Amino acid sequence: MDGPAVVSDAEDLYFVRGTLVPREWIEDKSSLNAKTALTWPNLEQRRIACSDILGWSRILKELDATVIDSDGDPQIGTLVEVTLPDLPRKARFLRVECGTGREFAVGIPPDIDTAFSAQAWMQGVPSKQFQKPEVRT
Repeated sequence: MDGPAVVSDAEDLYFVRGTLVPREWIEDKSSLNAKTALTWPNLEQRRIACSDILGWSRILKELDATVIDSDGDPQIGTLVEVTLPDLPRKARFLRVECGTGREFAVGIPPDIDTAFSAQAWMQGVPSKQFQKPEVRT
């Protein structure tokens, strides 16, 4: 992610994971911030901006995320609360590491108050029935 994927006389094209992205996101990474990434109209480009270019750590830091609960196991995650651009109330996210080591922030209902309960909700089971998986794929 340090130059154009296609160079032409008309216009250089920049791709990340097969998705066309604006030139400045690659050539001038400081031009992209959390608010721009989170409100970008194209959802595929928004995903790339958040996950691959900025990263969820930077986004949550820029948004001054407040930690609500942390499990200690990065695959269970940390429940955070943030104020999102153009949203009148705070939103909750589970910051979690997947089995491949990539980090994500998954939107969670505002009434969930622990990372463990957020994982259970994501799996579609009540917290009392959820068990930490031994192996993640």
